[in-house]
Amino acid sequence: MAPGIRGGAVLVAGLLLSLVAWGQAEYDFDPADPFEGLASATEWRDMFRTDVKVDPNDPFHNLSPRDWWGNTWHGEWRSAAARGTTFEEFYAALQGDANGGRSVDIRSPYRYASAQAHWNAWLAAADGGAVHTRETLPDWSGDWSGGAGLPDALIREYWNGVSEEYRPRYEQMLQAELEGRHWWPADECLPNGFARSGWSIRYFMADPSMALLAFDRPVTVARYIFTDGRGFLDEARAIPQWMGESQGFWDDDELVVWTRSILPKSGGHGVPEYSDQLEIIERYAMIGDQMLVDITFYDAAAFAYPWHSVGMFTRNTDREDWARQPPTVNECVSTNNVHHNELGLIEEFGPEDPQWRDLFDSHPWRTVFERAEQAKERGLLPAAPSFLSFGPAPR
Repeated sequence: MAPGIRGGAVLVAGLLLSLVAWGQAEYDFDPADPFEGLASATEWRDMFRTDVKVDPNDPFHNLSPRDWWGNTWHGEWRSAAARGTTFEEFYAALQGDANGGRSVDIRSPYRYASAQAHWNAWLAAADGGAVHTRETLPDWSGDWSGGAGLPDALIREYWNGVSEEYRPRYEQMLQAELEGRHWWPADECLPNGFARSGWSIRYFMADPSMALLAFDRPVTVARYIFTDGRGFLDEARAIPQWMGESQGFWDDDELVVWTRSILPKSGGHGVPEYSDQLEIIERYAMIGDQMLVDITFYDAAAFAYPWHSVGMFTRNTDREDWARQPPTVNECVSTNNVHHNELGLIEEFGPEDPQWRDLFDSHPWRTVFERAEQAKERGLLPAAPSFLSFGPAPR
């Protein structure tokens, strides 16, 4: 069935499961079998791309996340302030082209109210899932390249997708980045998590009990997706993790995954923060010679509505490319308090040492932002009022 033709009974069955509307666009595909009839992975990705125009009243100056941090990365504001430029003048000069007139619809095209409702609908449509043997499992082994994560929508679209509670946090991060005070997980040798490049595939391995997704950029991380029906850990043992805990099932030759127990984190570089309520539903399929991944993000605390993204991966066959970027075990010391002294003995920085890091700080990015705000009050950094004070309030 082509994506432009809606399914019949299966569609009705899917829509009976915990529906909710949040003003999303209408897309012509069967939500219970979204990849059916796709000619290519690109066809699915392009379905969610949108044409946008430059808005003269955009308080975010028609900037994308890449524009937002790319034009402030090297301390441009501090240099401008040293020349006598006001922050209002500096921000006024940062004007984008609305990503060249193209953006991405981050609103989920599915009408499920929660990850569990989404999972239940797809599980029911798959009649409980397929039971594979080693002989019948799809062969997705190999060395993959590509990307996924949160899409490159405009800042104004992210702002509208952030909950009222989390908008002050997003404003804080955006303000910090305008001033050249960037924070993202990998800059402290931490995994980037689901917000950025941490959600990826380098190697894919599977047996009848699980699928393993491994990657090593920026640090080595593996995702274990159990497909044998064991379910999630009970609440007492479900410790939040960088990549959460995942269970999955096979819908014929497509893999459906539900992930929860994810550590809250800020993606940085213009990407909003997500909470410990984040849960993710993914669907993997081989479409032609590419791996296609459909991702829906559910976070009732941080997001105004469920978000959506698309990932595409291609098997690496170029051995020269492999040689240039071979797999590595890239592990940073996440605490950065442990070190070897001049005698080669292990020591730890203590709280009195400027290099000490508080392992129990649950929001180090906000700590960094707030410390810098205090520095501005003491005159150690140039004063900079909120960019929101320069124009119409965001819609």
